Amino acid sequence: MKFAKHLSIYTIVGFLGAGVNFFLLPYLSHFIHPGEYGILAMVNSYVTILIPLIGLTAAGIISVDYFRIKDKKEFASLFSSVQVIPLLPALFFLIIALFFGDRLAIVLEIPPEKSYWLSISVVIALLTIYSDTMIAFAVTEQRPAEYAAFNLGKLAVEVLLTIWFVTGLKLNWEGRLLSWLLANIVFFIVSFIYCYKRRLLTTRISRTHIIAAISFGLPLILHTLGKFVVNQSDRIFIAKMVSIDEAGIYNVGYQIGIVMLILVTAIGNFMYPYISERLVDDTYRRKKQIVVMSYIVTGISVIALLVATFGAPLFFEYFLDKSYQSAAPYVFWVAFGYFFWGIYLICSAPIFFTKRTRFLAWLAILNILLNAGMNYIFIQHFGAIGAAYATCASFFVIAVLTFLESNRRVPLPWLFFLNKHGHQNNDGGAPFQSPDVDQNQ
Repeated sequence: MKFAKHLSIYTIVGFLGAGVNFFLLPYLSHFIHPGEYGILAMVNSYVTILIPLIGLTAAGIISVDYFRIKDKKEFASLFSSVQVIPLLPALFFLIIALFFGDRLAIVLEIPPEKSYWLSISVVIALLTIYSDTMIAFAVTEQRPAEYAAFNLGKLAVEVLLTIWFVTGLKLNWEGRLLSWLLANIVFFIVSFIYCYKRRLLTTRISRTHIIAAISFGLPLILHTLGKFVVNQSDRIFIAKMVSIDEAGIYNVGYQIGIVMLILVTAIGNFMYPYISERLVDDTYRRKKQIVVMSYIVTGISVIALLVATFGAPLFFEYFLDKSYQSAAPYVFWVAFGYFFWGIYLICSAPIFFTKRTRFLAWLAILNILLNAGMNYIFIQHFGAIGAAYATCASFFVIAVLTFLESNRRVPLPWLFFLNKHGHQNNDGGAPFQSPDVDQNQ
């Protein structure tokens, strides 16, 4: 069955791909103490926030217009035009890091003498944007074998370099970051060669495509920053309100709870093209297929949540250094939060497909304000575990609001099983509004 095959590949490869952080966790916990793990978390947070600000989230239009642009040369023009967008923002942030690196390092709780990692972070972010574009394209084309080859190759390079730098060269936390940088350089080159051979790269850069991509992506910057606030800012709050050591411990618990994110991301990789293909047809039968598949993958997520929750204590007991045992309580709340994120990924697909991205921008503003406020209040009252509560609550709110908006834009027969008589024929159902009309509502 094609569904089972593709989903299993995305899930297994996604799980292994996250092994750079997850599988190395038992190993690194014996060589990097909590304070250094806290520094790693801060640098990772900085890269995470740079990615949407540099890429302007413009590459998302590639997956959307892949199903609309039939001419291969025109699509190559779009693909190539999008690649030039991150260059100018990257230069801007590189200048900021070079001139204000010491001050920014203090804000991020990074030793000022190590502020050069902030400049390197800009390079990592830029290379990640290009590599992720290629991966996203493989997902859009439903080429799980290529998706697997790229991710597993990158995993192998990064793991081997990490072991060499951290253990062999005794570079500690900086060795981990150096392996991240070099792996991104290698696979940026791989991505370039792949895209060139697929004839996706051309000198025909179109101003029209650049403007369209930026217009598509700009509302999503707030959406992506909202995701950053939920995913990353909790470490910053803990580092500032509790300690950098506790931020490192929290980050370890988060890395285990994030196993749920690996699964829901795999589900999202499968569901987005699955949903988009069926919305193009826009029949009752095709919409019912979306609902049935959504129920199936949600059930898989529930099972995974239970496994992660009950398996975490054994992982802490047998694999991690004892200095990280106090991270165990964070796992359930982080995993539960990402369960709701999986619901969001499914429900947001029709919104992306119809290009109603302005809603996601407003949702992001609410998300930022809500999560930041809850982080501050919950950490004050409950300590570091309050950050995990805030993560879970934020994802829940996002999931509910996205479901309501998605169903308003593209009504789906979620309760079809209660309708014993009216199946609207197999080709019925009211079509959703054309995405060419009032696209930014």
